[in-house]
Amino acid sequence: MNMVPLKSEFAGLPGKVDRIDLRILTELQKNGRITNFKLSSLVGISASPCHKRVRRLEKMGLISGYRAQIYWSRLYPNVTVFAAVSLKNHGSVDFQTFERRIKHHPEITNCFGLCGPYDYMLRFDCRDIAAYEVISRELLDGDVSFSRFDSFVVLREIKNEPSSPATASTPAPQDELRRVA
Repeated sequence: MNMVPLKSEFAGLPGKVDRIDLRILTELQKNGRITNFKLSSLVGISASPCHKRVRRLEKMGLISGYRAQIYWSRLYPNVTVFAAVSLKNHGSVDFQTFERRIKHHPEITNCFGLCGPYDYMLRFDCRDIAAYEVISRELLDGDVSFSRFDSFVVLREIKNEPSSPATASTPAPQDELRRVA
């Protein structure tokens, strides 16, 4: 029997993804250092097939790496700032130029393209507010014009967990997998 996804959300993948794969991904996201033996027992299969599935998920590009979450603020003071940004011009060259420029700043740790009143949401992790000011001025003085550049200084972090789609724990009815003989 083969597992075939009903919805197209998995259709672009070079292989099929089933509920066991989703459980493997969820458990690995919770604990990237988990042993294969423990992982296999959590998802309900033996160790060898579990290991093969993890390797297949890596080859499919669903697992991009295994990282440690470091709390740098416990080692030295830092400041996190979010900036909501709108470009003045919306040509493809403007977007490409902006995206290329921000990739050269290691202090910009996240960038999201948005739909709505802003074009981007940036996350800056800087040693202090003065360092943020230098980087933001450099961006503002660059070759891309902005209509808005609004900054939000983080006072404290309330929650920081990796994202986990609803389908990883409880597939929605439209995402259910059906068995095909």
